[in-house]
Amino acid sequence: MKTFPAYRLALALAFVVLAAGTVRADQLVTDLSAHQIAIRSNFTGTEILLFGAVEARTPGARALNRDIVVVVQGPNAPAMVRRKDRVGGVWVNHDSVTYPDVPGYYAVASTRPLEVTAPPETLRALRIGIENVDIGVAEARAIDGTAQALMPEQENAFWKALIRNRQRDRLYSNVPGGVTFLGQTLFRATVDIPANVPVGLYTAKVYLFQDGEVVDTISSPLYIDKRGIERFIYRAAHSDPLLYGLLAVLGAAFAGWLASAAMRRT
Repeated sequence: MKTFPAYRLALALAFVVLAAGTVRADQLVTDLSAHQIAIRSNFTGTEILLFGAVEARTPGARALNRDIVVVVQGPNAPAMVRRKDRVGGVWVNHDSVTYPDVPGYYAVASTRPLEVTAPPETLRALRIGIENVDIGVAEARAIDGTAQALMPEQENAFWKALIRNRQRDRLYSNVPGGVTFLGQTLFRATVDIPANVPVGLYTAKVYLFQDGEVVDTISSPLYIDKRGIERFIYRAAHSDPLLYGLLAVLGAAFAGWLASAAMRRT
């Protein structure tokens, strides 16, 4: 009888294990209802629909142990938080903390609450949840502008205040149950885009969890930009403030002249 070499047997077993792992692994297929949002003068906010399916590698597998987490984020920019204090009976801006890399918009939608979807260390490693986002090293300054050191609990209070402000403006959100399965494989999620959303490049990232572990991820780009005269005004205000100021003065003068001419005729 012909013997099978030990090293070949080991390679064969390894191939079987890898193949079995491939069979058990599920994959995501997703897309957005729109990859570009135009902001005009009548823009009052909108919604984007993210839809997709889970391609099960094991035929007939049920989706009872699967979770979908959708994260829409962007663009990052420095953000300052000021603490108000009473000085001489008047509330004034006091100490401030500047974070160098803060998302202008951050929305999370999931099939279940994040705390039951995955362990906290997994969420921190994947930067899921606004509390787990890397915002860089904070810089604290006193009321006179000098740099100062803050205790971790003090700096954390500033960060929580920024989150509360962004949540109040509907720029940060966390919606457990915002992702719904339509059967065993199809799912959908609706993400709210408020009117005050910053322009720039966004990413819509979808995570597939199985038994608390990430099985697959997929990202889609989303671009939000101003259109028409709003785009010209926005870019002029940021790239050429002198021209923007002159145009604003000329526009105000013309509006005043037009109003006075109309009054003289009446």
